[in-house]
Amino acid sequence: MMKTDYFTDPSGRKYSVRNNVDCKSSNVVYAVNCRRCCKFVYVGATGGTLYQRHLLNLSRIRTQHSDPVAEHFYTDTPWMIS
Repeated sequence: MMKTDYFTDPSGRKYSVRNNVDCKSSNVVYAVNCRRCCKFVYVGATGGTLYQRHLLNLSRIRTQHSDPVAEHFYTDTPWMIS
């Protein structure tokens, strides 16, 4: 988890971070950042905790699930989700 005052989605829309957020936070908008391509590859929302969402994303990457976020991380070619 990284701390920031704002983030920008792949289309260029800017989101301000208004509250303190940690892994136990729920009902939040979150961004998935890729260190390989140095960009946010996905912006989404979760009703659960950030921890639960992170575990789900990791599981989908490990099992090579047919999911755009997971595919970004388990394929050799970095691409942006549109």
